[in-house]
Amino acid sequence: MANYKIFGRKPVLEALTAGVPLKRVYVKAGAQGPAIQELLNRLEARHIPVTFLKKFDLDQMAGGQHHQGVLAVMEKIQPAALEDVLALSDKDSRPAVALLDGIEDPQNFGAILRVAEATGIRAVIYPRRRSAGLSPGVVKASAGAVFHLTVAEVTNLARSMDVLKEAGFWMVGADMAGDRLPWEVDLSMPVGFVLGSEGQGLHRLIREKCDFHVRIPMPGKIQSLNVTTAAAMLFYERLRQRETKTP
Repeated sequence: MANYKIFGRKPVLEALTAGVPLKRVYVKAGAQGPAIQELLNRLEARHIPVTFLKKFDLDQMAGGQHHQGVLAVMEKIQPAALEDVLALSDKDSRPAVALLDGIEDPQNFGAILRVAEATGIRAVIYPRRRSAGLSPGVVKASAGAVFHLTVAEVTNLARSMDVLKEAGFWMVGADMAGDRLPWEVDLSMPVGFVLGSEGQGLHRLIREKCDFHVRIPMPGKIQSLNVTTAAAMLFYERLRQRETKTP
């Protein structure tokens, strides 16, 4: 199996916290500070080998990625399957998942993973085609959140929506032309948030399979939001409803 590189102090620390089996970690020679010391202590406790490299050599190894003086090598992350997402209902009677329809930018993909994990979203589902995958850039942008989520790759996103609906999930699509506001829908139920790309939005078939179409009101002059921002607003509205029990 091919090796996989992850970059940055936070992603590597999160990988350690999640128990990811790291093969080796490379650290910039002379790097100091509490974060570096914590990392070295945890690596020593896990008996993970560490190699110190000059900045030039680490830069070359990182291939232009911003590494913050830390680079780890591990086996390539394997995405989960839809069955793993369905199994989440055994642990949470009202789980929430996110379905990404055509999110090809690794920064957006990773940032959505980060806010999903922070707000209690249990899984993120993406299609094999027309989507960013679990690349090093996505791992970095997620700040390590990828290691604490079920991230599933599916062949057919529309069919996966059908399967989730049969399992009791309601599909809520983010749509600029949506006929409801987020707080007009009970988001405390088992829900799948369906997010499309900024340019194209939701594909027609994906949109048709949504049970609700919600729009985020924007009284200002800017009439579009970054998909990560839209995701954060929807995820936090769900969290608010669950915490206050007032949909």
